[in-house]
Amino acid sequence: MLFQKTAGAFFVTPGAFILVLLLASIFFKKSRWFLVVLAVLLYIVSSYPGEFLFLRPLEENLTVPIEFPQNGMIIILGGGVERNTRLGDTLSDATLRRVLAGLQVHRKTGLPILVTGGSLSNLKSEALIMKEYLVSLGVSEKDILVEIRSKNTYENASFTREMIGNVPVILVTDSIHMKRALHTFKRFFSEVVPYPAGCYFGTPEFVDFLPNTTSFYLNSRAIYEWIGFIWYNLRRR
Repeated sequence: MLFQKTAGAFFVTPGAFILVLLLASIFFKKSRWFLVVLAVLLYIVSSYPGEFLFLRPLEENLTVPIEFPQNGMIIILGGGVERNTRLGDTLSDATLRRVLAGLQVHRKTGLPILVTGGSLSNLKSEALIMKEYLVSLGVSEKDILVEIRSKNTYENASFTREMIGNVPVILVTDSIHMKRALHTFKRFFSEVVPYPAGCYFGTPEFVDFLPNTTSFYLNSRAIYEWIGFIWYNLRRR
C-alpha cells in the first residue's frame, strides 16, 4: 500500500511534472541543475514542507474568540463565485466556509451581518449571492447588509467603513486570508475581532510529504497572500 501511494503520486499531477523534470535532467545535461532546481521547487510547493514554510506562519497566531463585542457588525468577506454552473452562480468552497462561519457567529451573538464582494464584470456580485444563501439558511433580510462595489480586500474594508462607520467588527474570512485582511481592516476600524473560517495546517502523515494537489492549492494561495501582504505594506509607505 505504501509503495502504491508513493508510486501513484508521481503518475498524476503535480508529481508527474516533477518526474518529467527529473527524467529530463538526465538527458539534457547542460540544463541539468536548472531542471533539478525546478523539480525541487515544485516538490516543495506541492507537499507538506511548503505548507510548513508558507501556510503555517499565516495560521500560527489565529484563535477562535470566546467573547464577542455586544454592539457591532459581522463582516463576511467574499472568496469567489463559480459562474454559470448547472446550478447557476454558486459560492466557491472558500466563500461557502466563510458564510457558514459567519452564520455561526450570527446565531451566537444576534449581531447583523454585512457581506462584501463585488464582481469583476456585469454579473451578479458575490455579496448578493452570499446574501441569498444566508436568507435560504434562515437569516432575516433585515439582518443583512450588502456591499457590492469592492474588487479587493482594501476596498472591502474601505467601502465597509463608508457604510457602517467605525463600529466594532467581527471579521470572517479564511485563515489563509486573515493576516492580510486583519492588517487592512485595522486601518479603518478601531476594534477588529478575527474569526477564521477553518484552518488547514496540521500534523502531517506520510502521504502529506508526497506531491499532492491539496498542498499545491493551499501553498499557491498562501504564496499569493504573502505577496499581497507585502504589496499592501509597500503601498502604505
